[in-house]
Amino acid sequence: NQKSTTMRIITKILLSSIFLMILSFSSCKKDDKVSPMSCNLKTSSTEFTEESINVTYKLEVDGDYTVTSFYYYDETGKVEMQNPEVPQNFTVTLSSQKKMEAGAVGNVTNGYIKVSFEAIAPGSEYKSSDLCSQSSN
Repeated sequence: NQKSTTMRIITKILLSSIFLMILSFSSCKKDDKVSPMSCNLKTSSTEFTEESINVTYKLEVDGDYTVTSFYYYDETGKVEMQNPEVPQNFTVTLSSQKKMEAGAVGNVTNGYIKVSFEAIAPGSEYKSSDLCSQSSN
């Protein structure tokens, strides 16, 4: 009879241990919601010295994001887009307006927003970018 009492105690201990393990694993669920991170992106403001130059501007995105505005500089000056379509990838030719710059405003929950420009001329290369990213695992 002592054997059956010992077996009952061992069974109770095992069942209690299994219950505690199940309870502890079930409390490990991630229900925390990640808040969107505010992004205010801006490349460096660069002036070129060449007579004219082709500048490629890009607005790149991935994941869970919102882009509320995007701007860049063309021959007429600053060009702003509200709620732009993404991605953006285009080239403008600058000559009398010498400033190259791009920027964007938005937010990222899980992903990224990136603005950049690149211009290559004989003997010169101009590049700048800004990135806003957040990830939740």
